[in-house]
Amino acid sequence: MPRGAAVRTAVVGGLCLGAATPPAWFPGAECLVVVGLALWLQLAQRAGLASSYLLGCVHMAWFSWSVRHVLWPAYGAIVVLGGGYYLLGSLAVRRLRPGWTVPGFAVAVAGSCWLRSVLPEIHYPHGQPCHALWSWPWLLAPLRLGGEPLGNALLGATAAALVLLARSWRTAVPGSALARGALCGAVGCWGVLAGLGWLARPAAPLAPATVVDVAAVQPNVHPYDPYLELAPAARAQRFRELYEERLVAPVRELLRGTPPDLILWPESSLPYDLELGAELPPLLPPDVPVPAKTQLVVGGSLRRAEGATPAALQVGAAGRWLGTHEKQCLVPGGEFLPLVRWLPEALRQFVHGQFAAALGSAPDCVPGRPAPPLRTAAGVPFAAMICYDNAFPGPAAAAVANGAWLLCVLSNEAWYRGGGELTQLLAMTVCRAVELGVPIVRCTTDG
Repeated sequence: MPRGAAVRTAVVGGLCLGAATPPAWFPGAECLVVVGLALWLQLAQRAGLASSYLLGCVHMAWFSWSVRHVLWPAYGAIVVLGGGYYLLGSLAVRRLRPGWTVPGFAVAVAGSCWLRSVLPEIHYPHGQPCHALWSWPWLLAPLRLGGEPLGNALLGATAAALVLLARSWRTAVPGSALARGALCGAVGCWGVLAGLGWLARPAAPLAPATVVDVAAVQPNVHPYDPYLELAPAARAQRFRELYEERLVAPVRELLRGTPPDLILWPESSLPYDLELGAELPPLLPPDVPVPAKTQLVVGGSLRRAEGATPAALQVGAAGRWLGTHEKQCLVPGGEFLPLVRWLPEALRQFVHGQFAAALGSAPDCVPGRPAPPLRTAAGVPFAAMICYDNAFPGPAAAAVANGAWLLCVLSNEAWYRGGGELTQLLAMTVCRAVELGVPIVRCTTDG
């Protein structure tokens, strides 16, 4: 493929993947994920490796655009490093024979996306191909059997089969029988796995007598912006006003009717760290009595000697601290500085300074510790996950394996400032629900 054509194909392929990645650019744009993957395969086998890298950079640049609000170098690193995963996928299929193209590309897509989502310290699970199908969960039924890697593999196989069909029509290589068989096999495999996935769904985990009534209080206020350029005293006063207006007042209104079993407050609801086991400050004023059946689950933070850990605090009647679920998966750059321990001291201090200037302080969080499920007043086991835990299958799967019947996600996504990552995290929630067959309730700072 000539260089100019390869560059154009790479840009178009990256934009097709970007258009399909949540939020889709327009209704039906989700289907462009197959076109983008097909163009990736074409570049991998018919053009230089640099074009595959360019396609990956275009895709990463589009769906990670909101990270620029936090720190431009971090956004640049995501794009530059992210393109490398597409390069690895291309290396894996570059010399495949036609008969192995479909399974080979399926494995390459699944493997490269999986590696990007789990690589230690720089894990980045956003923008996986199967996330494009989040509004059509019936198509995601195979995730019940193999998670997001299986969904990505099926999309890769379908795209590769379409590429073979197009090549067969244009050049008769491969033969039409092989091309048609590859497409029928990819689609048929998807259908069979989807059927098995729905059959594998557990029977309704909650009997009608144990249905949990959950109320999510979403304050729709940025945790930092209202306090910019305010003096300390004015900042404290403004926080008290917003706390009463956006968190306490909705609870007061909820308790005037039929009290719910759980009331959720999102991550970052409390502006201070708590010592584990210490007395919990009153979260509600005395004129808001909480009945015995109602529990408050609040996004806060625990402080230990080694650092802070974002956590969900379960609070019962009279403000009694009942339990805690701590965050397992931290955000690179937002809650810890990845790879800095390998840098020279001077450069490490520079990086710390840059993040402190952008975020107000250098991130020093530490991962939380696993805990058994929490329980409602009626005894229903549930798990509360903080923000990024929702992006990975591990924390949710462990909670369900330990007996949780319901998952609650408490998240602060306001720092994305309206970017595509907001919908991507919602898509990940759908993937977790399909994988595990349990209900999930999201409660976020910005709604």
